[in-house]
Amino acid sequence: MDLAEFHPRYFNATKHADVAVVKFEISHLNDEENIEELGHELFALVDQFGFRKVVLNMGSVEYVTSSVVGKIITLHRKLHRSDGQLVISNLTPGVNEVLMASRLLSYFKVSPTEPEALASLSA
Repeated sequence: MDLAEFHPRYFNATKHADVAVVKFEISHLNDEENIEELGHELFALVDQFGFRKVVLNMGSVEYVTSSVVGKIITLHRKLHRSDGQLVISNLTPGVNEVLMASRLLSYFKVSPTEPEALASLSA
């Protein structure tokens, strides 16, 4: 399956060399959205498309719930098990606050911008 044929509901996914770049399209990723579906869409990048490097560009996301953070942790673990890497970029103050409160800023690799995130993965 080609990434161009993949039409997830919550984000756009593009390929930069061997990296999947995810740009979210919803500003509030909360429990009113279908978090299970979001998880399946994110995990498909690893399980169906075989990506081992993923950048999550959070630039348009103002708020996330702990359920969403749980899906990101699961994605991180999936990638880590296959010697892959996840980098989160463009954190907004709201998302930064949630990750800081849950002590996950040091757990995840975080980059200020998407180009810096991509550069850190090709290093």
